[in-house]
Amino acid sequence: MHVWDKFINRISILRYTVFHQHIAISSNIPAIGSIEVLHNKIPVNSLYISTIYIVNDTNRDLSNIEFNLCCDSDSIILISHGNNNSSGKNIYFTDKYSKISSDSNPEVARQTLLFRDYIVPVMNRGDTIEFSLLIVNELRNYPLISVACDHIGVKIKFQKAPRQKLFGESTSLSALIGIIITIIICYFFIYYNFSLNLGVWLSFMLGLFASLIGLVIIKIFKKLRRLFT
Repeated sequence: MHVWDKFINRISILRYTVFHQHIAISSNIPAIGSIEVLHNKIPVNSLYISTIYIVNDTNRDLSNIEFNLCCDSDSIILISHGNNNSSGKNIYFTDKYSKISSDSNPEVARQTLLFRDYIVPVMNRGDTIEFSLLIVNELRNYPLISVACDHIGVKIKFQKAPRQKLFGESTSLSALIGIIITIIICYFFIYYNFSLNLGVWLSFMLGLFASLIGLVIIKIFKKLRRLFT
């Protein structure tokens, strides 16, 4: 019961990916000529659109979860927008950030260009949250974006690319569990002196479908877990 309780109440990990798209860049090269980029009639150096995807592939439905988006000091967030791709609903700033962003103090206004705080009312399992940011980088480099979350029982991690999935489950996890089950079954084949030919063929078939075996185990475990939580 102690081990089961530890597993049930373990920290849920949300993973996010970031994609950058270069829109335009200002330059003044004699051979080409002068290229000027404007945003709301104000000259800017280099424009990027950064898109953040946060996926809830845990077994928990989350509510009132706050995400803190931040860029590097050489970048400025001009515009940002968030929405829940699963429900189609927009996501809005936290009350605290809305209050800070409306402050007339120039220094405070400058700080709000480096980060955004959003509150997500509902993030069910399987939901994907998307944030789009229009960013200026003074050094003409791709902006550095990070996401933080202080929600109880939740940890957020960056991953370079979305995880591959097999019928909605992690491919690597399914393969790992399938391989472990296959090794255990093969051990019993050896221990109980099964026919060599039969053992070889069964081991081959189990290894061939190890990912599917792991997938079935994960699906069964998740159904059992939902019955007890």
